[in-house]
This record gives sequence, structure tokens and C-alpha cells, in this order.
Amino acid sequence: MADKPGPAGNSKLLGFSVLSASSVLSAVFTYLRFAQITAIFGANWRTDALAVAMVFPFLVKEVVAHSFGSAFIPIYSRVMERSGYGGAVTFVNKTLSWLVLTSSVLVAALWFSSDILVKIVSPSGSADLLEFASYLFRILLPMVILGTTSGILANFIKYEKRFTALSFSGILGLVLSLAVLLVVKDGMGIEILPVSMLIGGVAEFIFLLVQSMRSGFKVHPSISHDPFMGQLAKMAFPVVGGTMVGFFGPIADKMLASFLPESSVTAIDYANRIKNIVLAVVFQPLLTFADLSFSAEAAKGKVEELLSTFRRNLNTTSLVMFPSAALLTVLAVPVVSVFFQRGNFTADDSRYIGYALAFYAPWLAQFGTGSLISRVFYAQKDSGTPVIIGIIGVVANVLLNLILIGPLGIGGLALATTLTSTAKTVYLMWSLSRKMGGLHLRLIAMEQLKILVANVFLVAGCLFVIYLWPFSTDVSIPERFANLTACASGGVLLMIASLHLTGSETYLRVLSGITQRARSRFSKGNLNKF
Repeated sequence: MADKPGPAGNSKLLGFSVLSASSVLSAVFTYLRFAQITAIFGANWRTDALAVAMVFPFLVKEVVAHSFGSAFIPIYSRVMERSGYGGAVTFVNKTLSWLVLTSSVLVAALWFSSDILVKIVSPSGSADLLEFASYLFRILLPMVILGTTSGILANFIKYEKRFTALSFSGILGLVLSLAVLLVVKDGMGIEILPVSMLIGGVAEFIFLLVQSMRSGFKVHPSISHDPFMGQLAKMAFPVVGGTMVGFFGPIADKMLASFLPESSVTAIDYANRIKNIVLAVVFQPLLTFADLSFSAEAAKGKVEELLSTFRRNLNTTSLVMFPSAALLTVLAVPVVSVFFQRGNFTADDSRYIGYALAFYAPWLAQFGTGSLISRVFYAQKDSGTPVIIGIIGVVANVLLNLILIGPLGIGGLALATTLTSTAKTVYLMWSLSRKMGGLHLRLIAMEQLKILVANVFLVAGCLFVIYLWPFSTDVSIPERFANLTACASGGVLLMIASLHLTGSETYLRVLSGITQRARSRFSKGNLNKF
């Protein structure tokens, strides 16, 4: 294998620390940007128009970026094993060339069909809303090309284990987008939002390209035949269908929400964004390392090691995702009120969006497990099974939407997503077990039970504090913040006590890692004094 030029990657421990810290920073900047948006523009027909306009550009971006991104690491691992670094760089160039060509064609098609597509998303939208949504839609279209190319470059850097550069790229885009928003504010209306996204996207792409070239990547566009490209396409195309089907659920949510009172489309969009902020903080670093580990072990044929890594990641995922889902479910309205209720964002907005978020939040509990299972399938070059199961899930989601929207309104749309996603994860688990000849989950059953019991105590603690000190959206921000802090702290303390008393291995392992890391930093700090 040819020697690889460029900067060395980060160690695993340092890499995880960097990704965790960057996830927190990204969430902070995402929150600041989102809070600025809600304070300036509130929730009205114009924000509904933006939510409608974003659907198809981001759908196409995710279809291309996610499908080829999910398939990239497993195939790239095989290219490195068989063709060395030079062959891998050639493979990246061919992947980028084909994606730019494909994305450009899709952008042209979307431009000419924008009026029809926004009407599909918002069938009951007013003429003004649809016209404005089509205008915003076209501004957003370059994000399709930027997102797909940046995704491949990010995966290239991820494989090199250059987690610091990878983390900074996302933060750079967010910071620039936020800076534009802070400077312009409402000076050019809500149009500033797609414009600021584009500025951030361009900056992120340029940074990733420069960092890739530092690792030895050279730009040589090519669309010539390559057997590995055939493998990539073969693995990616099923995911294309699955991603499109997966996005139909959110599209259906917005379509049905357009028949509810004004700002309902915004409410479902905002609730989903809040859920995704939490997801990025608590799970994205875990998923990045799981993706690399699964692909490396599958490429070498280490099935038992792959399953062992999967079970270990499953325990860690449950430790962080269960409490995140529980807290956000029980404290949905307080969270929305404390972090977003200011400016044009009213107490009524907090209650309405918090209502939707309470039904969305339990989705977090199962998402981590579903993502890990899908990555195991992808690592084994099986992208078809998750796609088929995803199609079944979306059909069930739409049917459940129609059933639940009547009695629960916007909450029914969110609950349908949560229930069908959970059923899909269970089905994925069963399918993977059949494929692998068993996952030996009995080895972690007791650990999962300990984590689940601890979260029952978490919910009980939160509810008890709420009973003693009921939350109100009509009091001052400091009082609301104190109330939220007290509720969350009471629940978390009970959860930690339960994990400690039951001797949760995952909890003790994570605690030991944090302690060792802190001692290492402290020791280095003391040595630097002499």
C-alpha cells in the first residue's frame, strides 16, 4: 500500500473528545441561530412558507448525500485494502465527479418544477404562501450541490481520523450563517435565512476541500469506468429509494399540518429541529466511531468482533439516548419556553410547539439503536434490507397520521412518527438477528434493564418536582429557567443514583473514562507548571 501523505489523524480517545466537544459547540451555535430566527420571525405564514420551501431541496440533498455517504465508507475501506491510497484518491475523484453531474441535473429539474412541488407539500396553502415558498425554494437549490460534495469530502476526512478538521468544518458553516443573521437581522426579510445557509455551506465546502488536499487529495475530475464505483452505486441506489421514502413521512406531516391552524407547519418543523439539536449533541460522536469500527471489522471479515462492538455501542447509546428522550418528553414545554420564548415568539407558540415536541421526543430513545443496526447492514454491503423495512415504516406512518390527527391534532402527526419508527427499529433488530445467526443480546439484557429502570426514576423525579413547583410560561425567564433546572436536576440525580446502586457496567465504564481523562489533563497541567 502506498504511503499516505498529509497530517496524521487523531487518536481514538482524543478524536472522541474532539467530536463530543464539537457536537456541543455545534448545538450551541445551532441553538443561537435558531433562537435568533424564532425571536425575529416568530411563527406565522412566512415561516410556514420557509418550512414548505425547504422540504424538496433538502430531500434531494439528503437522498444523494446520505445514500452515497452511507455507502462510501464501507466501499472506500475496500478500495484502501486492495488499491492503496492512490487508488482511493482516484475513487474519491470519480465519486465527486459523478455526484456533481447528478446534482446539477437534479437542481435544474427542481428549478423548473418549484411551483408544483411547493403545492404538493402545502396543498391548502394560500396563493401568497405558495408564491413566496417557490421563491425561497429556488434560493435554496445550490445547497443540493454543496451538501452532496461536502458529504463525500467529510467522509474522506473521517476515514483519515482527522476529527478536529471534521468538527471545525460544521462549526465554521454554522458560525458564518449565524453571523450573517446577526448582522442583517430582519433587514431583508425572511429571505436572509436561505441566504445565510448558502454562505455557511460555501464556507464549509471550501474548508473541507482544503483539508482534504492537506491529507493528500488532489482534484482530478473523472467519470471513467471503475469497478468500485459500480459497487458504490449498487449499494447506494437502494438507500436512495429508502431515503426518499423516509422523507415522505415528514412531507406527509407538513401536508396534513397545512390543514391545521396557521403556523402548524412551522410548529412541526420547529419541534423537529429541537429534537435534532439534542440528537446531534448526544449521539453523533458515537455514530461516527461506530460507523468506522463496523466498516473496518466487516472489511476484514471479523463477524464476532463486529457483533461485540455492536452490543457495546448499543449499551452506550441507551445510556445517553434514553434519558435524553425522557427529559425532552416530560419537559417539552419548559424547554421550548426557556430557550426560545422571546421577541416575536410568544407563550402560545411555546405551548403549541412544546405539545408537538412531547410526542416527538420519545423517538430519540429508539433512533440510536436503529442507526447502529442500519450501519451494521451497510458495513456488510447490505443496504436493501433497511430500505425495504423503511418503506413499510413510511406506509404505516402515513396511515397512522390519518388516524391520529383527528383526536390529537399536530401531536398526532408527531406521535405517528415515534410509533412507526420504534416498530421499524424492532423489525430491523429482528432482521439483523436472522442475518447474523443471532445477536446474543442476552449478554446485555441485564445492563439494558438497569438503564431502563434508572430512567423510570428520572421521569419520576421530574414529575415530582413539577408537582411541587408547576411550570408556567407566563413568568419571567429567570424563574422559568430555575424551574426547568430544578426539574431536570431532580430527575438526573435519581437516575445517577439508580445506575450507581445497580452497578451499571456501562455507566461505570463511561464514568471511569471521564475520570481518567480529567486526571490526565490535571497531571499534564501540573507538569507544565515546572
